[in-house]
Amino acid sequence: MVSSQKDVTSNEAMLEANVSLLPKASRDDGRDSLEVVIIGTEDHPLDELVRLLDTLGARVAGSVIASTRKINPATYITRGKLEDVRKLLETTNADGVIVDVELSPNQLRNVEEFLGKPVTDRPGVIIEIFSQHARTKEAKTQTELARLEYVLPRLTHLWSHFERQRGGGTGNRGMGETQIEVDRRLVKKRMSTLRERLKEIEKERHIQRAKRKEVLKVALVGYTNAGKSTLLNALTKSKVHAEDKLFATLDSSVRMLSPDSHPPVVAVDTVGFVSRLPPELVASFRSTLEELHEADLLVHVVDGSSPTAREELEVTIQVMKELDVESKPRITVLNKMDLLRSDTAGAASVLAQSLARRNLARIVAPGSFSLSAFNADEVSHLRDVILEHFKSKLDTYEVVIPYSESKLEALIHKNGSVDHLKHIEKGTYMRVRMDAAWAKKLGIEKYST
Repeated sequence: MVSSQKDVTSNEAMLEANVSLLPKASRDDGRDSLEVVIIGTEDHPLDELVRLLDTLGARVAGSVIASTRKINPATYITRGKLEDVRKLLETTNADGVIVDVELSPNQLRNVEEFLGKPVTDRPGVIIEIFSQHARTKEAKTQTELARLEYVLPRLTHLWSHFERQRGGGTGNRGMGETQIEVDRRLVKKRMSTLRERLKEIEKERHIQRAKRKEVLKVALVGYTNAGKSTLLNALTKSKVHAEDKLFATLDSSVRMLSPDSHPPVVAVDTVGFVSRLPPELVASFRSTLEELHEADLLVHVVDGSSPTAREELEVTIQVMKELDVESKPRITVLNKMDLLRSDTAGAASVLAQSLARRNLARIVAPGSFSLSAFNADEVSHLRDVILEHFKSKLDTYEVVIPYSESKLEALIHKNGSVDHLKHIEKGTYMRVRMDAAWAKKLGIEKYST
């Protein structure tokens, strides 16, 4: 269900963070949900846009595919395709139009004037999802800033957009350049306030990261709704918010991977990716995404049950390249495999389809781990693989700790993996695997044999 939207009666209200960028759902014909016509391109399947709209509770009343080989500079979409969309709007009585590309402010305004209905482009849809799912102070601040960065160059179009939602006819009626300048100043002032607030939040994050600087970190990354939060809960036996929705989690959550792990390892959940993520969101969530740069290992979680698993895997890899973290050590996990395991006796065709999908998933990511986050044994195996990865990267030290240095011995046990221990005349002999930075900090080289 689309959240209720305020009737915009002033320029101040139009700029509020809780005013939807989407077309407004009609109520006079008994419908209680938003219905839209979508315009896609031959370059990208519409499946992803449909899922995004489904997350917002919107129903697709019809679709038109436009060619990117024939781009109209004024509207992006050719006049012929726009005529097709206009006919669809008439026959379906849809509330508005969603375009699966980013349109310039002028293109948005021109398309809206041609169709006579509110129009939202792809970045607007994704920003709307983030706005609805933001829960914490940080996520709300980041999302509002991204929203205003998106809104600022589109103010003239948004006046038209909201006028059409109220049935105001000509979008710019009664609105002059003076009012637009007032709006711009309001937006810029609010953006400045949000940036200052984010700086304070980022300071807190840096303090938190400094405390974890010498702790090994594994970050879960992947396409949105791949099951990262559910897998984090299973790996760490915690209760991070997880929901079967796109972008249900916008904050990075940090949990201890295992209380018995030596050295200690923390697992970090991160915001999910989607293809063509709006640059405004990437910029605003920079602090959150920095968790990936701090990580020592990435676990790339893929929804193995998804028919578009390959595309989702490739989207995540592309975003990792854009964030300059694709060279980090990485383990790929095909999650949600329980959805491909049919237990229905006699359902031969269903079982055959399930096996085919499982084989296809393995082809998508050769050498990956196949598991279900709800299978304790499979999750335990993945946890062991992660811990062993870190242990294999540690340096080996052979040291003798004098019996008077019991505190140092305890720190070595806590921050290293002790392979062998023996009490001798001079003290405790230990063969330990430890990160070089920790070894230097503890000064164990002076006890090296």
